[in-house]
This record gives sequence, structure tokens and C-alpha cells, in this order.
Amino acid sequence: MKILSLLLAVSALAFTGCSTVNPATTQLNSKLSSMKSAYVITHGGTSADMDLHLQEALVKRGLTVKAGPEESKAADVDFYASYTDTWRWDLTMYLKELHIAFYDAKSGALLASGSFNNSFLHSFPNPADKVRDVIATMYGERPQE
Repeated sequence: MKILSLLLAVSALAFTGCSTVNPATTQLNSKLSSMKSAYVITHGGTSADMDLHLQEALVKRGLTVKAGPEESKAADVDFYASYTDTWRWDLTMYLKELHIAFYDAKSGALLASGSFNNSFLHSFPNPADKVRDVIATMYGERPQE
């Protein structure tokens, strides 16, 4: 009976999906909490939703946000926000990976970066939630997960 219970527990673990918001990397002199404006480098096309999720997450943090292509970066902001997103297909599209980075608008130095990685036995996460979770870690907070 104990062996059957153990086999069932191992099987349950093997067939559940895992995903994680990784600990963020921040520079020692980074003062994100004092920054009030950002420029989101947009991708458009199939990533237009992610463009909006990133903008909305920053606005909810009280920042003034501008957005557009990289070549049109605004000079009157505190930092630039860029991201890469990777999607996969399994009955429907799902977010495989998300990497977000904030760069100082004046020097171009990396202020903070964070990421989300879905596992091989993946879940179907809400992309807006994952953007908020990654940004939370970049501000030194715990993700909602």
C-alpha cells in the first residue's frame, strides 16, 4: 500500500507543470523606487499584447509611461524598459519565457532585469500576471504566484 501511495505521489509530481519567476538582478546603486517615468520599447505585431501588459504594469506602479519603437526613445524619461517574450503552441499559445530589463535613460546602464520561465511540463499562465510578477521582483518584492 505504501509503495502504491508513493508511486501515485511521484506520478502526480511528474505530470504537473512548473513555472517560475526567477529572482531579479538589480544593480547596487539602482533606485527604481525613486524613478517616475519610463519608455517601453514596443515590439508590435504578435507581441502587441505584451507591449500593453508592460505599460499597464508600470502605470499601476505610478509611473508616467511613454511607448514606441527603440529608434524613437524619449529622452525625458528616467529609464527604458525592454523585453523579450517566447511563445509556444500546445492546444493554444502559451508564454514559454519572458525577460524584462530596465536601462538608465541617460547612461544606458542596466538598472534591473528579471525573468519568467515555464517548464517542459508547462502551465498556461496569464501573461499580464507574469509581467507584473517579474516587475515585482525587479522592485525587490515577492511575486504574486
